[in-house]
Amino acid sequence: MKTNEKLLGSIYGAALGDAMGALTETRSAEMIKEDFGGFVETLFLPPEDCFAHGMPLGTVTDDFSLAYFTGVELVKSAGVVDEKAARNAVLEWAKHPEFFRFAGPTTQAAVLEMEGGESVNAKAYLACDNSKATNGAGMKIFCVGLINPGNMDKAIEDAVTICMPTHPSNTAISGACAVAAAVSKAMEEKAGLKDVIEAGMYGAAKGFKLGTEKGRRLAVPSVEKRIRLAVEIAERGAGWEETMLELRDVIGAGLMAAEAIPCVFGILAANPQDAFGAVKMGVNIGDDTDTVATMVGAVAGALYGMSNLPVDYLKLISETNGLDIEGLAKKIEEVFYV
Repeated sequence: MKTNEKLLGSIYGAALGDAMGALTETRSAEMIKEDFGGFVETLFLPPEDCFAHGMPLGTVTDDFSLAYFTGVELVKSAGVVDEKAARNAVLEWAKHPEFFRFAGPTTQAAVLEMEGGESVNAKAYLACDNSKATNGAGMKIFCVGLINPGNMDKAIEDAVTICMPTHPSNTAISGACAVAAAVSKAMEEKAGLKDVIEAGMYGAAKGFKLGTEKGRRLAVPSVEKRIRLAVEIAERGAGWEETMLELRDVIGAGLMAAEAIPCVFGILAANPQDAFGAVKMGVNIGDDTDTVATMVGAVAGALYGMSNLPVDYLKLISETNGLDIEGLAKKIEEVFYV
């Protein structure tokens, strides 16, 4: 498979997951099935009772848009990943109200501090503010894997750097490193699903260690161990819907990194050789669907390329959001795959 197909598959897979997941976010899987006459498999105008209400067809949220701006900054810096690059990506993204309106609480507070404002943290007195262990680091990090093909340790190192200005906690960093390592491994020509899942567990473990050393310690579940559990659930061989619901019930698909990131790997394990099937499971599992489906699409797209992703939406999503998806894939290839 050509490098560009993998790069485009990852970036477009993430964008598609976000645009579709934005339609179902906050609902339960059962509500999604009831409200939309079956599980969601296409794009349509955002309903009035979701965060993306009133936005045009194909709108992406903070999940893909922040990942995209991170990728653009990595290209600009020619792979020099430091605090400046990490902050520049977030601040440039924050200039776009159509994207920043979706920002999660952890990212919002970080941007306020970066812009010289005073962050009001009512929980600052706590030994551990465990509400900070969110999935916002994992959602924006996949381009770090794309620029480090086959070099998981460098992808993990860069992921930690990118996370520190916004999500400096061991669990958030663990989740981000799981995604970065998985995408890095997926970009190898001969990588398989098992390799990618093992890379995710490796990244989660190493990321937790580095996050504990460099960031804040939080009292939350292990991302690594929950990835293992999620994969075990997926490998039991139940049907597509049954597996999705079991992942939802046991692992969760919510805002916290210890739910969303393990859920991603369970979904990947449940949909071998099927990038779009994996994205659709992320879209329909319920709760934080746009974030989960963004990460699923990024990893599955890097592994399987454009294979069975519906190309009809590529131009629509790019034009609706003013984001050059194909151009970013081309630039990453030119800078990092020479």
